[in-house]
Amino acid sequence: MKKIILGFFVFLMLLFTCSTSFAFWVWTPKDKKITDPSKVVKDTPAKQYEFAMSLFKAEQYKDAGDEFVRLVENWKDSKFTPDAQYYAAVSYQKAGKHYIAFKNYEKVIKFYPYFKNVKDIVKAEYEIGEYYYNTSEAKLMGVELMGDAERAVEIFSAIITNMPYSEYADKAQFMIGQSYKKLQKYNEAALAFKKLVQEYPKSKLVDKAKYEVAECMSLYSKGSDYDQASTDEAIDEFKRYAEEIKDVKVQEKAEKTLNLLREKKAKSIYDIAAFYHKGKKYRAAYIYYSQVINEYRDTTYYKLSEDKLTMIQPI
Repeated sequence: MKKIILGFFVFLMLLFTCSTSFAFWVWTPKDKKITDPSKVVKDTPAKQYEFAMSLFKAEQYKDAGDEFVRLVENWKDSKFTPDAQYYAAVSYQKAGKHYIAFKNYEKVIKFYPYFKNVKDIVKAEYEIGEYYYNTSEAKLMGVELMGDAERAVEIFSAIITNMPYSEYADKAQFMIGQSYKKLQKYNEAALAFKKLVQEYPKSKLVDKAKYEVAECMSLYSKGSDYDQASTDEAIDEFKRYAEEIKDVKVQEKAEKTLNLLREKKAKSIYDIAAFYHKGKKYRAAYIYYSQVINEYRDTTYYKLSEDKLTMIQPI
């Protein structure tokens, strides 16, 4: 009992001695707790909306978002609710709560598909996706944080699902590929870029997407030196798109990558020939050295194979 009286006494002392802001807190018998009246839901949706908007205009974005959400939760059928849901998302985005903002934008699209600002929502979601893509290289104790790239995929995919023909659709599809590429999921990345080429053939990103398809196959091929199936596939992709790519810079980049792939393939065949040569399997060595000479004259392994070939004859 003494502890209760002492606690109450301390409370009274704090009430009268602390800053004036403390006086805004009041005791509510119903909830049996001290609450801030500014956090209590207003009597009407109009008053709640007005209060939330006043916080928004005062740039108290996190609090504004919370208040808009309170309106949505308490007056689902009000004429203010669609705008409140939208401004909740905007508020959270401005407050730096990017993923929460994305989820609230998604609620606008889901529950109010004919909302007047739907184009602004697509733009905002794209910006949030870019934010996560750009921050996905952050590291903690030297370890790359890939969760952000995965969120980028989720957000860009939502844009494609919600607005497949919006002005941001092809850009979002391209960024899905880029995000998978960051995650080193090269097969998924290649498929994403291929989807852009197939479904958005008039996009300005088509040439870049074609290059990325081939490059992702190239990156995927950086496995075993003796397993060249993926390297062959990457070379085929570059050859397929070489004549189609109109962007000169992209075309030059593709040619350089193609040369590197051919160099890699030639090295692999040369290494096989050298392996057989060392084991005195001259017939097999002769076959592989000859393949380099006949098919990869533009590589550094052409001359090496030619020199080796003069040292042996098939048996």
